[in-house]
Amino acid sequence: MSDTNNRRRKDSAKLVWDTKPKRAPNPRDIEFQTAEIVIPNPQEAQSSLPLFATPQSGLTSLFPEQMGELPLGGYEIDKAQMNRLIWGDNLLAMQALLSQGYAGKIDLIYIDPPFQSDADYSFRMTVEGQQIDKEASIIERLAYTDTWEAGLDSYLDMLYPRLQLLKRLLIDSGSIYLHIGSNISHYVRVVMDEIFGVENFKNEIYWRRVFSHNDTKGRYGIVTDSILYYSKGSDHKFNAPKKFHDSDYINSRYTLSDDKGNYQLVSLNSPNPRPNLKYEYKGYLPPANGWSVSKERMQQLDEQGLLHLPTDKSKKIRVKNYYDENKGFIVANIWDDISPVNSQAKELTSYPTQKPEALLERIVKASSNEGDLVADFFCGSGTTMAVAERLGRRWIGCNLDKVGIQVSRNRMVNQQAKPFLLENIGNYQRHMIYLSGSKIGEMQRIILKLYGAEPRSDRPDLGVKTNDDGTTELVYVGYPDRPVTAKKVIELAQETQILDGSGFKTLVVLAWDYDYNYTTEYESRKKLLKSPLSVDIKALTIPPEIYNYLKKAKNEAELDGLRDKITFQEKPYLKVSKPEIRDAGNGKVIISLGIDRYVLMSFPIPEKQQAELRKAIKDNFAALIDYWAIDWDYDGVTFRSTWQAIRGNGRRSQTVVTLAESPELPLGKRTIAVRLVDVFGNDASATVEVR
Repeated sequence: MSDTNNRRRKDSAKLVWDTKPKRAPNPRDIEFQTAEIVIPNPQEAQSSLPLFATPQSGLTSLFPEQMGELPLGGYEIDKAQMNRLIWGDNLLAMQALLSQGYAGKIDLIYIDPPFQSDADYSFRMTVEGQQIDKEASIIERLAYTDTWEAGLDSYLDMLYPRLQLLKRLLIDSGSIYLHIGSNISHYVRVVMDEIFGVENFKNEIYWRRVFSHNDTKGRYGIVTDSILYYSKGSDHKFNAPKKFHDSDYINSRYTLSDDKGNYQLVSLNSPNPRPNLKYEYKGYLPPANGWSVSKERMQQLDEQGLLHLPTDKSKKIRVKNYYDENKGFIVANIWDDISPVNSQAKELTSYPTQKPEALLERIVKASSNEGDLVADFFCGSGTTMAVAERLGRRWIGCNLDKVGIQVSRNRMVNQQAKPFLLENIGNYQRHMIYLSGSKIGEMQRIILKLYGAEPRSDRPDLGVKTNDDGTTELVYVGYPDRPVTAKKVIELAQETQILDGSGFKTLVVLAWDYDYNYTTEYESRKKLLKSPLSVDIKALTIPPEIYNYLKKAKNEAELDGLRDKITFQEKPYLKVSKPEIRDAGNGKVIISLGIDRYVLMSFPIPEKQQAELRKAIKDNFAALIDYWAIDWDYDGVTFRSTWQAIRGNGRRSQTVVTLAESPELPLGKRTIAVRLVDVFGNDASATVEVR
């Protein structure tokens, strides 16, 4: 056998597990729906709104005559240049960003994916003095459960395609930091080696997140997390962070001083034999190995006053080493100087996985420059975005957790951030249904089954449910890519009255979403009917985790076992007051608008806490409101929140006000839009016409 055949191949090791994704995910033509253009500081928004270079016909101003008119001169906002907070599955979000030209555009990515299979993802909050635990929505719980369903394989299945997309999004000089626990960091590091290249591994950083740990039975306490740091290529940005010695260190080592400052004496003895550096200097004999500097350098140090020349010439010359307050030393890969967020910290949001801003500040400063784009696709409470904003970076945040999106939004508003987009993934349910391998008609049939209705043979969107008392209900299932409108419900109700000859007494509407002004529009249309409806209408929402249950059910027979796990919740009820208009002179008016009532039918909290909460909010519905915002001149397309009341996070939370007053507005017809999000992530909206 030849030497060539005997020679072992280099780097032949492969990373293999049974369910490892075989293909990298591709960009997908998915649109983002703008839920809000959030403008924390309207007075300063003019200078920070990115506009297209080419004027757009028909556009004259943003927020005309309100909060200080922002003239656009026919220009339109360039949303691609704005900071973005995205609610939805980050896999879809990244595919959509790639299709929109974000490949190679992100300078720094930090992610902190869930890494504990037994983690508690509930969110603790206080409402009217009652401490409650908001349970993660089923979509979140299923996402976390699916992540660990088949153990390590499932986790790597989740992470692998996302890391592939993250690499494509990074600029060639970009970097990624992945925050992970010690229970799985070694596996994730091997995956990242494969995707980003072993040669681009920079550090495994150990952050000391606690100072002690009681779980030490049979082992040492685990007090660190790992942060895996990789670059995309060899020529990457790195602004080496520095630390500075504390006063105890300085006082114990720099014990001498003169008019130049504190100094210590350092030996000039060579550690190794240097025959060429054995020379006498001013009567001082050389050390056994010789000096550590040349005679010329020794003379320079002497002229600079940096030599210590003992009066006893039998002793050795030493050099003065002054403490430089500005020099510091480069940070190593053990970070034990950044404490976790404590209960008294100003930055506390009470979000369960919140990381300290100091940790992200070190990362953002080290691997990005001002004006760079920073992204976090597991953005939690928004720490990455808050730090990026403060340090003059652009940012993208993405989260599947709706409460996390609220916390992040409110955090950026309180920070007086530049205007940013709050976005959803367009046709999200449709995309997730396709990802599950189903078709729209099949999904409607499954939803009817899960609700307990028998699908009709003549209409895929209708079914009939027979209750225990023998009464029947007609059930309608909406389409995932369009909201159910008040007009549609009125038409369905009229059809329900006569369907099959005798009709039905109850119509149940199961909708993925309802039209923006559904409640108000429904009441208005009902009043205009020539004959009143004789049908009782139940407006329910389809939980978005429906498509996840497809993975659990192999056939329709298995749907029965899942029926009790699905909750179709009643749509929250929001009623706004009739606007009060006050003349401000010079053709201007001031409008007052309030929330008269907000009713939430069910609470996603442990059953034992529900009675206590209902009692606490009995006479104060506002305690349920996380924030509400107003667009004083709604265009019917994009909600621009230029007034907002926020409950706040952590210790700073307080019940929101329920009455708002506009700035001076021009007299005339306008539509005012209100958007409300409660502490559980439910949202409701309404519009009011002012003539």
